[in-house]
Amino acid sequence: MEIAITIGVVVVVVGLLVYTFISNNKIKKNGIEAEAEVVRIDVRVTERQNADGSIETDTDKTYIVRYKTQDGDEVEARLNNPGFVGPNEGDIIKIKYLPEKPNRVVRVK
Repeated sequence: MEIAITIGVVVVVVGLLVYTFISNNKIKKNGIEAEAEVVRIDVRVTERQNADGSIETDTDKTYIVRYKTQDGDEVEARLNNPGFVGPNEGDIIKIKYLPEKPNRVVRVK
């Protein structure tokens, strides 16, 4: 039973990774470019204890950007690919978005 659960979890995680990869590539290829301001960085810190008793810390950052669509609508969106070195609050970055899903954006360099 544990093996079936593990396989199920792996399938779901791989599926999500593939979906995100395909979605991000679609936005990069077909998206509309805009400038966005990084308005917030949500930070989540998790700790876990290793077998030797030491504590390991992981930091996860979610970047929230604000931009105007080509129609003039102001949108706040989660940045899906901040890059290895993420931007800081207040930074202006180039993004791409799809008009049908303006709340999903990717950073372009």
